[in-house]
Amino acid sequence: MSAIWILLYLAGLCHLLALNGFDLQRPAAWLILLPILALLAGGPLRRRAPGLFAPAVLRVAGLLGLAGTLLLARHLHLAGWDVRDAWPDLLAATGGLGSLWVLLGSAEAAAPGAPHWIWIAFWLLTGFLDPALPLVGAGLAGFLSAWGLLPGRPVPLDPPPVMGRTTLVFFLMGLTLSKPGWDFGPRPDWALAGAALGIGALVTQVGPLRLRFARIPDLALPLGIGLLAIAYAPGLLLPWGALLGILVALAWDRAPRPFANARLGGSLLLGMLFSFALHANLWLPGLRHLLWLGN
Repeated sequence: MSAIWILLYLAGLCHLLALNGFDLQRPAAWLILLPILALLAGGPLRRRAPGLFAPAVLRVAGLLGLAGTLLLARHLHLAGWDVRDAWPDLLAATGGLGSLWVLLGSAEAAAPGAPHWIWIAFWLLTGFLDPALPLVGAGLAGFLSAWGLLPGRPVPLDPPPVMGRTTLVFFLMGLTLSKPGWDFGPRPDWALAGAALGIGALVTQVGPLRLRFARIPDLALPLGIGLLAIAYAPGLLLPWGALLGILVALAWDRAPRPFANARLGGSLLLGMLFSFALHANLWLPGLRHLLWLGN
């Protein structure tokens, strides 16, 4: 569930806000930050108040998360998103908080499995129809997970590998995977790279290939992800996305368990924000052309 929420909701929300514009000059815009604040503070709350994460509460939260993302997608399809308007901001916050509550209430003992990566690939591909649909995928996953209906996880590798430099790897992941979204702007081509990412991640879960990929050294992950950020080319979306997906899946496989949602999700978000600053050339004149040869 961590990979689904972070890649579909968190990354999807960041992409939507970049497309529609975002500032904090109106009080309603602060609502959008509530799921991010909950991501950072949810771990201690779960330890101190476990009753808030009882199964019945999670089912209500899952239903609210699904309803929030569905209504948000409908609103954006009909009217667009003005962040000064409280209604879509409230829907985004409700969808994110509801699905995140389910995530925080589940202790993940294993990395995402093949069903999870198929789910991510499919819902990222729906972004070709509407950039809000990946958020619906996160909301639906939270609803199904709350009722125990989300497809299962794989048996962890024995012994489970633990990667060093995890925070750096997830920062580079955010820096890299968001590149097609900034590059294509309102055009939906970025969704093809997202679907290829999910398929590449799926390959790492296939039978004997999983054991072969497990032999790749940890150092190859930050180096490979960083190289893909530099070597991004719009004309090679599918192979680029598939290679990135392989490295992303390996990073999730090797992250410590239970998964550090706040630290690693926050690192990925920071990478996306830094990626946007580079692409927009904000305060960093000339640096984006040095770092991204594909521009």
